[in-house]
Amino acid sequence: MKKRLVIFFLAAAMVLGGCENKNSKLYKKGIEALEQKDYVTSIAMLEGAVKAGDRLAESYRSLGIAYLKSQEYDKAKEAFKSSLSSMKHKDAEFSRDVMYYEAETCVQAGDLDGAIEICTNIQEEKADADALFLRGRAYFLQKNYEQAKVDFDAAVETKESYQLCLDIYELYQESSMKADGDRYLEAAVKIEPKTTEDYYNIGCAYYYLEEQDEAVKAFSKAMKDGSSAAMEMLGEVYLSNGQNDKAKALFSSYLSTDGFAAAANNGLALCALAENDTDSALSYIEEGLKTAEDSDRENLLFNQIVSYEKRADFDTAKSLMADFLAAYPENTAAQRENTFLQNR
Repeated sequence: MKKRLVIFFLAAAMVLGGCENKNSKLYKKGIEALEQKDYVTSIAMLEGAVKAGDRLAESYRSLGIAYLKSQEYDKAKEAFKSSLSSMKHKDAEFSRDVMYYEAETCVQAGDLDGAIEICTNIQEEKADADALFLRGRAYFLQKNYEQAKVDFDAAVETKESYQLCLDIYELYQESSMKADGDRYLEAAVKIEPKTTEDYYNIGCAYYYLEEQDEAVKAFSKAMKDGSSAAMEMLGEVYLSNGQNDKAKALFSSYLSTDGFAAAANNGLALCALAENDTDSALSYIEEGLKTAEDSDRENLLFNQIVSYEKRADFDTAKSLMADFLAAYPENTAAQRENTFLQNR
């Protein structure tokens, strides 16, 4: 869900206009801190903006996001409700965005009925694929798989989107219901790719469908167009087929390519881990972290934990995991790995 939340934020970050006042710097600093995942600072700045009466609807909305990311769900709900009530002019897109976040907060807080109600309200205003997905996910988490399927099918019919199809598949796959999720991958590969990201996403769909020749073609196209993520996935295809030498050659060839070094080092670390060579893995990770940003940094830090686990150095792994979850609380793979670590 993390990716979808980022999409909502970027899509509506500047929906509402209006005149700025001398206190707008508090709002701007709060947004900057939020983008940097410094939620403590973001909350302090945005609370100041709210008290100053600066861009109230936007300030409350961003404050709600910061509280959501900090897992302070009651405060997040209150902030989102205040955002909606503070709007001076009707803006349907902004309102829907706030309600998406409000629904996500309900899900994270375990209030699935609340999430369903909010998404139903969105849907009554206008057919909305994101609301259908969020409501379907709430039904899915309630194990109401029949109603979840109804919403998922409607979402896919409402909007052609690789990410939507992949998100639905992921829910089924993580619940050991891959066969039920495959139909959404099949819907994804019917969408004609146009952009580099499209080729990457359709490559993922083919990979999960185990149509590896098609996956290789799509990832190769995206990689040539500058996608380091596609390069990583192509290497993963090779690794999954036991073609470690081919994966190593691929990753090594991109070590000196601008924008690819961190991902290439992470790929080489995975190759080393596949051969139980944790010394080399940690060396590649250390090198990759020198230039890594965003998802590359997250991947490298996660594989650093895995490396120490393979060494049976569980104390170090636990310490690193605590730091990792503080920085990336929504990483579900890390959450599962942490459960394993706590039992060691």
